[in-house]
Amino acid sequence: MAHEINLVPDVKQEVIKTQKMRNLVFFICVVVSAAAVGLVVLLASISGGQSLALSSQDSRIEAMSNKLKEYDSLPEFLTIQSQLGKLSQIGDNKKVLSRVFSILDVLLPNGVDTISISELNVNLEESTLTFDGQADAKEEPLIDYRVLDAFKKSMTMMRYDYGRYVDENNQEIPTRCIEEADGSGKAYIEDGKTYAIWKKGEKGCNPSAEEGTLVTNERVRIWRTPKLEEWVEAGHVEALDGQAVISGVPHFDSQCIKYFGTRVDNVVKWTANNECKLVVDEVNVTDSSNGRDAAGNLVLRFSAMIKLTPEVFKFNNKHMVAIGPTGRQNVTDSYIQVKKMFEERASDCAVDDESCNVTEDKDGTR
Repeated sequence: MAHEINLVPDVKQEVIKTQKMRNLVFFICVVVSAAAVGLVVLLASISGGQSLALSSQDSRIEAMSNKLKEYDSLPEFLTIQSQLGKLSQIGDNKKVLSRVFSILDVLLPNGVDTISISELNVNLEESTLTFDGQADAKEEPLIDYRVLDAFKKSMTMMRYDYGRYVDENNQEIPTRCIEEADGSGKAYIEDGKTYAIWKKGEKGCNPSAEEGTLVTNERVRIWRTPKLEEWVEAGHVEALDGQAVISGVPHFDSQCIKYFGTRVDNVVKWTANNECKLVVDEVNVTDSSNGRDAAGNLVLRFSAMIKLTPEVFKFNNKHMVAIGPTGRQNVTDSYIQVKKMFEERASDCAVDDESCNVTEDKDGTR
């Protein structure tokens, strides 16, 4: 049996272990110190590079700034740039004054009973119409307050409508591609239904067509009043027992008028509901008196103010229509006949004009 003999004393072994540990620690310290020095050098080089880069950018900025200062039209350019940024806001606030006349064409009766205007003031900020008018019954008694009373009551039934024309894929058709009235401003109506002319063949007027499509003279009728019965048969109307949902056919997407179907004995009856009121408050009549018009006819003179909803004047509300209580309507951006609304202001009654100075209405009241 072999035996190992330890010739080194225990104390000597401990000294050797301690020396090895010391050498290891010293080596680790040297490595860490070298790494630290390398890191410092690297950071210093990065810092120096950044300083050089920043210095270069400062010089470039200063050069560009000096060049801008030499640009004489800079203030005008900045002003234009600022205004361009506000185009959307300007569009939202833009109002269409010309709509006043088509609205008046629907508001004012022009049948047997007529009301004409001699002076008109429009406040677009308040959406009010203030005017001097004269009512003519054209029948005995000629001075009849019934005409004015009927005019005031009809205001609660006035409505308006607006929205967008869309193609069969529900893509909006540009406004410039829609013709809603003829050359005299008269809306297109057939069998009691309103339609518009879609200039489909013109460039940019067919939103679902591919770019580069051949431009043609194609013109298509697009119905503002939906042909619900016909479209039901063709599968273009859903929700027969509720609000109609139209798809797959060009039509007018109204923001005010909703159509509802009710099934009775397998027959669907359609009704239209319009909650967009044209006149906000009752007509405020501030003065009324008897008078004679330019032709010497007896009339009732009065002054009044009507407050309309601001929505009817907003430029962004396209294809605006004013609608009377009997369904009579007018395309507000197409109406051009205004002469018939205005008439010379009626004169006061002469002292000796007994017919003009009557103080009783048809029913014996003033």
